[in-house]
Amino acid sequence: MVLTSLVLLLLCINVGKALASCNPGTTTCMTEDILHMIMRAVPTLKDSSSKTDLKRRPTFFASLKASQQNLSDIKDIVKFDDAKINIGGGYDSSTGIFTAPRNGIYIFSCTIVSSGGSDVQFQINKNDQFYTGGYAARTNYGGQTVYSIIELKTGDQVYVKHRTGTVQKVSGNHHSTFSGYLLSK
Repeated sequence: MVLTSLVLLLLCINVGKALASCNPGTTTCMTEDILHMIMRAVPTLKDSSSKTDLKRRPTFFASLKASQQNLSDIKDIVKFDDAKINIGGGYDSSTGIFTAPRNGIYIFSCTIVSSGGSDVQFQINKNDQFYTGGYAARTNYGGQTVYSIIELKTGDQVYVKHRTGTVQKVSGNHHSTFSGYLLSK
């Protein structure tokens, strides 16, 4: 609990730095900067793991490379098809599902950008159960980022899915992203 609180405090302190370092018009820079800040902050924390363990902590960052993904069914999962980082192999870009390779407390971030003037109602699921909701506004390229801290056991699954049965379009071209990181055991 103390470790998670400390990481969140460091994250909050550095959000301003992430915003200041972003290039205007670049949608994913804040998410990438926050992921990098978390990765830099965790080695300074005193936990029971050795420094070599940090190299093996499950970490992933994926973006939607295709120009867009149409969601039409409430069961549709957003498939972030370009995994730029996938330490531990927990993220499957063909399904859009992260499967926890280790027990622990994880932080997840999801940025969804709408396309074609439609809104996008989405949610982060843990094992087929709603965990956190999100809504990208009905403006061309309106977006929302949702963060969640989730306790997982080995084999638990986390993914981003559609929340409605109406057709909605997620903007790709690396504007929409999904990432996760093991914070502590």
